[in-house]
Amino acid sequence: MKIRNSCLPIIFLGFAIVVFSQSALAQNWVPIIGKERIRDLVSGSRPEILLREGVIATGEYYPDGTALINAWGENFERTWEVVDDETVCYMSVTTTNCYTVEQNSENPAEFRLTHTETRKVIVAIEKRADPVVFERLGQPDSDGGIGSPSAAEIAAELSNPNTNLGSMNTNFEYITFDGDLPGADSKSGLRATFQPSLPYALSPDTNLFVRPAVPLIIDQDVPGPDGFESESYELGDISFDALIARTFTDIGFVGGVGIVGTLPTATQDNLGRDQWLLGPEAVGAIVRPWGVVGVLVTHQWDVAGEDDFSTSITGGQYFYAFNLQDGWQINASPTFAYDHKADSDNRLTLPVGIGASKTSILSGRPWKFSLQYWHYVESPDAFGPDWQIRFSVSPVVALPW
Repeated sequence: MKIRNSCLPIIFLGFAIVVFSQSALAQNWVPIIGKERIRDLVSGSRPEILLREGVIATGEYYPDGTALINAWGENFERTWEVVDDETVCYMSVTTTNCYTVEQNSENPAEFRLTHTETRKVIVAIEKRADPVVFERLGQPDSDGGIGSPSAAEIAAELSNPNTNLGSMNTNFEYITFDGDLPGADSKSGLRATFQPSLPYALSPDTNLFVRPAVPLIIDQDVPGPDGFESESYELGDISFDALIARTFTDIGFVGGVGIVGTLPTATQDNLGRDQWLLGPEAVGAIVRPWGVVGVLVTHQWDVAGEDDFSTSITGGQYFYAFNLQDGWQINASPTFAYDHKADSDNRLTLPVGIGASKTSILSGRPWKFSLQYWHYVESPDAFGPDWQIRFSVSPVVALPW
């Protein structure tokens, strides 16, 4: 296609207008220079950020260099510091984000922050001058930054047994079995367990947890009178716990007590005990900036239902999580059990576990994905688990209260 000479001046004029407009737009942003100017801007500011529809994060940046971010019902402690004449940094226990600050010369109430490493740009608009409240434009990502928690902060908090974060947890488990029963070595099982966790705050340091665990048996080999049988797409026995947990901040310890129970909801007799079980539980954990180490112990007795046999089982799980960068963790939470009524060779079920998890913020919502491998160092001799893989998906949700 040929361009007529008469059109060339128009094209050059249009090109010049675009270049001039972009240049003028770039000049609207004026760097804020000087430690005192940046400190005055940040000190006392209160960013408000729309994480997703109906969920807002709020921040408080205090003159002493501390800050508090509230998001998804949880408080995240921060510090901030003006490190030079152009840069302010926001620090958590897992993440540091540093920004340069610019002001719109045509709209002095509008500011722009540019991440010093990623060069990502955040636009914040001052809504009120007293106190200073900023509204961040653009959805926050996994880096967090001003006014919103990062994926690393969310990951660390989800590992805390006394977190205020609500989550909908689904575990998918593939289990292989072995034992002395004929054909036991070739058996396996696949199940999914849904367990929501919606803590209710009793005080700033104390929460009430009521957590049902609903198991769906996708496919399971179980021993029967005529050999092994396969059960598919059945409901197992639903378990639950009601736990009151408290954080002792001064010593970095979480302790809690409660009750645990099991309901005879299995849709097939060979998938449950047909008994109502009830008993106590207790949890203890050490919580540090590097991660969490703890144990949950339960004991259940039969209180109603099938009376041809009695039940007395000590169970629980030990758990650990070591925080890495960008929402990554090394973590696992293997479950164990000791059946006091079984023969001596069939009482203890004990795995060792290793795994990793990644927390990401997708469309404003934090999601935690975890993959664990458990190897059973002790298992019932007749028929018991040999090893298993657990894949977990845990989206964070806003609490209904």
